[in-house]
Amino acid sequence: MSDHERESAVLGQKSNGYLIKQTVLTLSATAEAIADGSIATVDTSFWDTLPEQESLPWPAGEDE
Repeated sequence: MSDHERESAVLGQKSNGYLIKQTVLTLSATAEAIADGSIATVDTSFWDTLPEQESLPWPAGEDE
């Protein structure tokens, strides 16, 4: 986010570029796997071992 009312939620230029690059890479790989049919045979069992992401509380005094 580059324009959020809460300054602590605004990403810096480097972080924003990294997130865009990461998204493009992920979507490209997914599209290729769909196109060549390999998505049907991908082993996704590792997902069950990933820890759940927890939401952190907002800093005191700041609204959502």
